Amino acid sequence: MTGADYEQRSRARLRHLKDSLDRETTCWEKAAAEPNKPLEKHHSQVACLTRLIRTSLSDLSRLPDSELAEPILDLHHVWDFFRSKLVLRCLPQYQEFLDTADELAWACYRPALEAAGLPSSIPPLVFLSRDAVPFTLARGSDYRGLLPSGVRTRPGADAVRRLPFPIIGVPWYQTEHLPDVLAVAHEVGHHIEDDCEMTRALQARLRAGGLPAGRQSVWEGWLGEVFADVCACLACGPAYVATLSDALETAPTAVGAYPPKDVRLAVCHAVFASPGSDPSDEPGTVVRALTSDGYAALGGGKLSEVLQCHETLDTGLAVGNLLAGMPSSAVDAREALAAAADAFSQNPDAYDRLGVQARVITEVLEGRPDGSRAAGSVPSGAAERAVDVGHLLAGLLSASASASAHGRAVLTA
Repeated sequence: MTGADYEQRSRARLRHLKDSLDRETTCWEKAAAEPNKPLEKHHSQVACLTRLIRTSLSDLSRLPDSELAEPILDLHHVWDFFRSKLVLRCLPQYQEFLDTADELAWACYRPALEAAGLPSSIPPLVFLSRDAVPFTLARGSDYRGLLPSGVRTRPGADAVRRLPFPIIGVPWYQTEHLPDVLAVAHEVGHHIEDDCEMTRALQARLRAGGLPAGRQSVWEGWLGEVFADVCACLACGPAYVATLSDALETAPTAVGAYPPKDVRLAVCHAVFASPGSDPSDEPGTVVRALTSDGYAALGGGKLSEVLQCHETLDTGLAVGNLLAGMPSSAVDAREALAAAADAFSQNPDAYDRLGVQARVITEVLEGRPDGSRAAGSVPSGAAERAVDVGHLLAGLLSASASASAHGRAVLTA
């Protein structure tokens, strides 16, 4: 019996390589379309990613077989960055925590999008990170540093500079310490600034806010982090300040974009203080500048009108319920998680003994509305971006493959 020659086997292997991406993306789309399953709430994110990958794959398929293998392997590497974050939601030991963190992110993010007239934007994806502190990357960001290893080609590295939707990384340990999940609200604040295009307005408010001469440039360097803290305070109430204070106790001295620890906490406390006019109170001056008037980007609404969850301002009743072994009776994920953080602050032993973390997670998830967060397969603007990034990715990888093939031809001529 005569076996297939190398050329036949090579063509079949390449076909399998291409088919693997197409079949896998189809499986993920089906999984995200299943009601009441782990990926239902990630329907728009999965649809965005599969559109990106398929666009790239379609473009790359026009390459000669001799140039196709390396670009497709790079495409697998890019897809794995997202797949690894989605697949954890299918594992019971991580699913409930990640779903809860996603609910908090969405509860903080959605009011700003609706006020800005952007209700169909794809929400941030929360994932577990090896970093010791939470962090965020906006859509369009470079995510090469988060890949588990280097991509195979230099253009492959260039292509991973364009993140299709925001992501929020939280440390793995937070799966066992729910209070710190309130930091997600801070990270969402960065996405609100980016997606609602508020940076210039924030800078203008700061310049007109009445800071002492020579201090505006200092605060402008901190402005993104200050705005994110203000957003988190409005969304999660004083509980955010308490968890931030604990986190800052062991954090290194602030550098770069972060204000010093005491300044950060003073900013947060100023969010809840009665308005004053003391020019020597720089944190209060900055908070007043950012919160006193409405923003055109938010439909004319003030930050407090758009972002504030009033139930988080006084979690006393919910905390009392939790420490009495009863449900918190919170009406919102922000309130429930703020109450959990306050219960921990008041009595960490009772918090553990009464299983507050597990009970609050159950409450948050039982309160989720049915169905996906986006009515359609993927919002039109996000779909266009995914296709654009897919074409760009394929173009970069194609150029690399063609150059490599040309180099090999020169060497063998």
